[in-house]
Amino acid sequence: MKRIGLLAGSLRAESYARKVARNLGLMGPNTVVVEPISLAHLPLWHDQLSGRDQATCQAFKAQIKRLDGFCIVTPEINRGIPGCLKNALDIASVSDDGNLWQGKPVLIASVSTGKLGGMSANQQLKQLALVLGMQVIQPSEIYLSDVSQLFAQHDLLTDEQTVTFLKLAMARLVAAVQGAEPALPALTFDFGPDIIRLQRQGQTIGQATFDWSTGLLVITGVTIEPDFAHQGLAGQLMLKLIVMARLFDLSIVAGCGYSQAFFKQHPAIAQRLCLH
Repeated sequence: MKRIGLLAGSLRAESYARKVARNLGLMGPNTVVVEPISLAHLPLWHDQLSGRDQATCQAFKAQIKRLDGFCIVTPEINRGIPGCLKNALDIASVSDDGNLWQGKPVLIASVSTGKLGGMSANQQLKQLALVLGMQVIQPSEIYLSDVSQLFAQHDLLTDEQTVTFLKLAMARLVAAVQGAEPALPALTFDFGPDIIRLQRQGQTIGQATFDWSTGLLVITGVTIEPDFAHQGLAGQLMLKLIVMARLFDLSIVAGCGYSQAFFKQHPAIAQRLCLH
């Protein structure tokens, strides 16, 4: 299964870039694995790093090496990308295996609380990606302005036009990573503050409900329309809930019969997610 890294070029605790990257991860199909990439622990790259810092950089390079493509979301600082993002790009450009970004598809987006959507940072990042030999995916001009207005509860994107645009971009990234022509996925997911709707060709065929008010992801129900039962679709909803928990650093509470049965059948997953 192909793996896509989610990289937010910010160290801020409430980074809008990170929130957008997490939402992009949710928009991917269950046929790929999405993996957050942290920059917070990386030292400033130079040729006299301590042994501990060298080990940190090697672990980061190993992560970049195993990934097949990337979503990179950057804020804009003084009309450019933050230093932490440039530092990360530099670190993984030099290794025993060469430039680890080389040839890999990348989806680039920028965010800003102003009206220009981080355009200058976006252009700078695109230039760097091309220098590093990355395959920049179209649309390559994703500028998210007034970004603070785009989120609902739990930092989920709700602006319909933005969500539609980003889903298209994510589908193109997935197609590039999988070596296929872009196509509409057979199954899509529509997110609300307390519900995930599973859709096929625009028709809702199932849903999962949850409560996030306590800082835990409490699954309160998983249902599939009778005409679509026994096709593994409830499991698809559970996989998406698991992705949500991983991306947003949540523990899951199995609060309905189906979720309890699912985790009983998959004890390794239950153990990793620290179920209550």
